[in-house]
Amino acid sequence: MQCYSILSPALLTLVLGGWLLPCAAAEISREEVIATIAKSGVNKPMLVQKDLSGLDLSGVDFNKADLYAANLDGAKLNSARLGGVNLNLARVGQASLRNADLTGASLYGVILDHSDLSGADLSRSRITGSLKNVNLSGAKLIKANFGEESASGREVLDRVEMDNAVLNAANLSGANFNYALMPNASFQNADLTGGQFIWADLTGANFSGANLADTDFRSAKLEGVNLTNVKGLDTALGVKR
Repeated sequence: MQCYSILSPALLTLVLGGWLLPCAAAEISREEVIATIAKSGVNKPMLVQKDLSGLDLSGVDFNKADLYAANLDGAKLNSARLGGVNLNLARVGQASLRNADLTGASLYGVILDHSDLSGADLSRSRITGSLKNVNLSGAKLIKANFGEESASGREVLDRVEMDNAVLNAANLSGANFNYALMPNASFQNADLTGGQFIWADLTGANFSGANLADTDFRSAKLEGVNLTNVKGLDTALGVKR
């Protein structure tokens, strides 16, 4: 991944569009992060608003740390243990979280654009914010909450944006994606059984080979979706057969 400390107007446009990152300027090292966690004992490690951008934190056990509004852009968090952490309003763009454990984590207003969470476990997590072009291939999203609890048509201000997200072979059983914006998302061979996509925008999504048994698509935008070889379509709600 390239980074730039001096930006021309053209490069600035790419940075603001989420395609490039400015050079990492982490304020503490990997060793200092680990030391902070170790010193916390039974208390939650406090890493609030810390700049951890670009750090290699792979395999680190964050012990349910408070990472509120932290900057993890470009960080490596492969196989990191982030279960139960607070990542509300955190920046985690173009980061690598392959096989990371994020079970029960809180990610309100997070920015995860262009990040790789393939094989990660986000079961029972709560997520809103921007996950454009995110890779969740093979991830576990069992009963994860990406959407609103209400199934009404009211205006929703706090939602998830997942344009072009890749969720191939992911386990989304029982997950909530109500009101999610997911145009052109790919769900090839994914398990969506019992999931909720009420009022979601799934325009152009690819569901080929996916299991849609008991999935709720009522009032969802489904123009141009690919339903080739899907399973459980007879029990899915809101899909024209």
